[in-house]
Amino acid sequence: MKKLFLTLVLGLLATFSFAGNILTESFEYGNHDLQTPVGWSCADNSWLCGYLEKDHNLKPHTGNWYAFTTGDESWMFMPMYLIPEMQYRFSIWAVSDGSYSLSFWAGSAPSSESMTVQFFSESICTDEYSKVSAYVESIPEGCNYIGICAIMLQGDSYLSIDDVEIDMVQQYNFEAEAITGDTTMYPGTQAVFHYFVHNTGYDPVDITLHPSNEFFTDFSSYVNGVSGSTFATQPDETVRVTTYATLRPEVQPGTMAWLDIMMTIPCNCNTAMVTFWVTPLDLTQTPENNALNINVFPNPATDRVSIEVEGLQRVSVADLRGRVIMTGTQSGLDISALEKGFYILSVETKQGMLKRSFVKR
Repeated sequence: MKKLFLTLVLGLLATFSFAGNILTESFEYGNHDLQTPVGWSCADNSWLCGYLEKDHNLKPHTGNWYAFTTGDESWMFMPMYLIPEMQYRFSIWAVSDGSYSLSFWAGSAPSSESMTVQFFSESICTDEYSKVSAYVESIPEGCNYIGICAIMLQGDSYLSIDDVEIDMVQQYNFEAEAITGDTTMYPGTQAVFHYFVHNTGYDPVDITLHPSNEFFTDFSSYVNGVSGSTFATQPDETVRVTTYATLRPEVQPGTMAWLDIMMTIPCNCNTAMVTFWVTPLDLTQTPENNALNINVFPNPATDRVSIEVEGLQRVSVADLRGRVIMTGTQSGLDISALEKGFYILSVETKQGMLKRSFVKR
């Protein structure tokens, strides 16, 4: 009953809590050298596209198109439906050989006079790409266009921008994803539980672990190998957490036992939880550990992942937000098109479902 209730609650939470990128890599596709960036409008070709090898891109499929200007004041606009109730993060990578003021705006029409809401303004005076970012808690009504403005602060210089991103995020938000599956163990013995915690918000947060003590005791936790039950996370950071816990000796064999690990942050504005299900055994039973039944290799992997498991029927790969990216029925997966990062592998066998994690590098 508890498992059904948790499933329903988590399903409702997933319906109403989401974060996603609605504009990214905006100069990477369909552009041509010395033309206005695709999807944008600007007067007198004040912004143009160029192509250059750069080293700040983090995604393996990222191209090298960017937008640049040498004008005294340059505007470009794109139609964009921004929901007033949502919270957004606006980000740009920028570089200049002189000094520019770079600002991000929203307004009702594609003109500088209609740009009434300024999200951020930064002085760019660096010869290496740096990321400029701002968090916006609410969007005024009628903002149907976004605008980027560059004002030269020093003569005979240029400004180039790349990887314009608009994400729907909360200021403080995080998620948790279990790695370890269901297991069996003897009362009075220790088990190890693995899970990911992801900071999906705009600001850094300190996260505190609160394991439930109904069936377990003697807790110790490690975050990326460092001991502690409270740990700091940066925006977009994913950490691996390991918790050791001892099944209470008085728990009867055959009982449906579980370990809930609740996670909180200081503002108490968000929580997350992972649940691990455990079947206690008596001394005449042999414990089965799912970790011994499946082998995923290589891990980390670059191009392919192989799965060794008895009775393989179906395989799926999901990202850390639970979105299924690929499926298959073979023991080998081509992951060359995936972005770098952590992924969850779900393997359906004749004996049941197994989950494992792997890293694409």
